[in-house]
Amino acid sequence: MLCSEIRGFNYDGSWGTSGLDLWQHHDNGLMAVEVARGKRYFPGWNVARWWLSDEAFQRSPVRFLANFEAGLQIFARHDILVMPLLFNRWRDPLCDFGGVSLEHIVLGLSSMSGGADLFSGVERLAGEAPLIERLHHNYLEAVVGEHKDDQRIFAWDLCNEPLMGPYAEDPQSPLRAGELRWLTWIYSTAKRIGARQLLTIGSYPNLLVQELLQPLSDIISIHPYYIWNAPDENRQDVLVGTRPAFEAFLDACVAQAQRAGKEMVASETVWGAMDDAKRVDVLRYTLGELKRHNIGFLVHALQHSLVADLHYPAYGPVGWSGVMPFVNPDGALRPGHAAFNEFC
Repeated sequence: MLCSEIRGFNYDGSWGTSGLDLWQHHDNGLMAVEVARGKRYFPGWNVARWWLSDEAFQRSPVRFLANFEAGLQIFARHDILVMPLLFNRWRDPLCDFGGVSLEHIVLGLSSMSGGADLFSGVERLAGEAPLIERLHHNYLEAVVGEHKDDQRIFAWDLCNEPLMGPYAEDPQSPLRAGELRWLTWIYSTAKRIGARQLLTIGSYPNLLVQELLQPLSDIISIHPYYIWNAPDENRQDVLVGTRPAFEAFLDACVAQAQRAGKEMVASETVWGAMDDAKRVDVLRYTLGELKRHNIGFLVHALQHSLVADLHYPAYGPVGWSGVMPFVNPDGALRPGHAAFNEFC
């Protein structure tokens, strides 16, 4: 499948408030219902970006792997390929999904992060690597290594939205250097393990960050949100806060991919809104522009969930991204959201 042919959804189950919660209390029966219902509403759905939890793997590796396999089977029954998301660096003060902290991966921020050779790629005897490196290596070996030839997996998304801070703009920043070192180690480790699928890293809307991540991505993965309610003082969001700016951003993304000679996919897209009609307007505009630019897409997100951005105020705090699911808590299709099918 070409990236331009991708028409899909991000998926988090409805039953949890965070990645750890979702995977520690994984519900295969409910997942089967939600995926089948999503396919019924959206017959053209062909790829799912499925959010995993390395924290849950650390606690219950056998159970995690069993649930991962069961989920792959669910998607396969509906002819949906999977882009598993391995690590997360997007942190949200409202209903935080969880993920990797900078203190874990950047030298000098914590005594627990390890020595100067942290994530250096140097081969070591078992047990000699710093703790966090061993934990991440075990996770990659078990998840990627056991599925390195699995044709149900379209690509591995190594990390969601790293380098999300002003330090990303500073070439001298030790935070930027440390995070890039970690990402490079993940990419190299997945390749060494023998993953035959494509590898990528999902970037928030920032052209510099996308350029930094391009060497660590077999396909370029962008998150082109038209942020219709972006505050004027927020420099990053103004980049995609008006329709002309959003279209210029997509033009620049296409040019980046062409220079790199790589395919590109929008692995998260379609900003939210509390109002259904407003969300549908954003949906139609965003997907129309992506299709015009020949960019495949995985919208955020299929299912109402207790995790950040995927629920109504009755279920927890709602941030400025509004409400983003396509399927409501009662299983009904959110009004007007069948418009997705117009772009398949």
